[in-house]
Amino acid sequence: MLTNPFSPLFGGKPQVFFGREDILDRFDLAMIDSGSDDRALFITGARGDGKTALVEKLSQNARDAGRRVIDLGPENTVDLFLRSLAGHTESTRTISPQASISVLGSGAGISAGSFSTTTRIDRADLQQMFLEACTKEAHGLLITIDEVQKVSEGDMSAICNAFQMASRKGHDVMLVMAGLPYAHAQVIHYQRCTFMRRAAHEELGLFTHEETAESFRQAFATVQGFVLTDAVLDAMIGASMGHPYLMQLLGYYLISRVNQKGEGQSCRIDEGDVQVVVSRARLAFEQRALRPMVDELTDAQLEYLRAAARLIRAAGGASNVVRSGEVAQFLGKDTKSLSSTRESLVRLGILLVPAYGQIMFGIPYLRSYLVKAPQTGDVLRRAQEWNV
Repeated sequence: MLTNPFSPLFGGKPQVFFGREDILDRFDLAMIDSGSDDRALFITGARGDGKTALVEKLSQNARDAGRRVIDLGPENTVDLFLRSLAGHTESTRTISPQASISVLGSGAGISAGSFSTTTRIDRADLQQMFLEACTKEAHGLLITIDEVQKVSEGDMSAICNAFQMASRKGHDVMLVMAGLPYAHAQVIHYQRCTFMRRAAHEELGLFTHEETAESFRQAFATVQGFVLTDAVLDAMIGASMGHPYLMQLLGYYLISRVNQKGEGQSCRIDEGDVQVVVSRARLAFEQRALRPMVDELTDAQLEYLRAAARLIRAAGGASNVVRSGEVAQFLGKDTKSLSSTRESLVRLGILLVPAYGQIMFGIPYLRSYLVKAPQTGDVLRRAQEWNV
């Protein structure tokens, strides 16, 4: 049985990491170059573009270099930061000296019992605690924050303020933030976070054909006994559309298919096997990525996307681009009245703007998913069969 190196866990840590070599190289250089712009790095991209995987890879590289790393998420961010620095967010001190109080100078006294006081460490203490932590780290310190668009403005302001002060004092500190495409424009307008305008901003997207091919080759090379033919590689590249999460799904189901056939290292993958793998990967992508994404959209956003998808399909696939005016006409509305809906979809990374007045989809298979007939779920279908 072949070992499967692919991990299609949405938002999880993959066993194999795809691409982004330029970012990784610049980050490694920034760890030893105190003047590098990449010491503050802002990563944005749509869901499935590999933001979390990249942040985790940068975090691991920093640890391997001996740097202390504090990984933070979007909930209770400052509290978790303080806990990482101090090990706690509250400290209790018990006073029990059996204090003797003189009564009217007579020499008689009253003994007081012990009592406790609790001190809460809060946001106001973050800067000082962070500075103290920085002085103790011989190999520097890295802070990472994932899903930064969900972090409260107050927490982000406190973290940015602490980081900027530590940088000003000459401490060896680095900061990596990651979020959806609109997160950068959101955070840089927060109080005390405006310096992030000067941070390196990396907008992730689909891999190029060459990056996709090389990533697949490197990943499959780790599977001892498996030979990746050019035909299978081409099929995998085409089906993935350079999308990191789809690449994980396709790789996972391909190795699973080999193991399912039970022929071990001598197994050969044919065209029929590839079709099965692509079908399974697409279904998983729809269920795990596209459906949750669509469920989060407003009715207006969904209406706009479906109109754009239908117009592109009606054009016979000659182009994946449609004009905003055509969408408005299809919906029987004024272009200006739809501008906020269009802009919100661009901010989410679902739509891209190739030229003025034009839009195209930025998520693989979303167009076809939006216009295909809804499928009856297993639970509903069985109930209908039994006429319950």
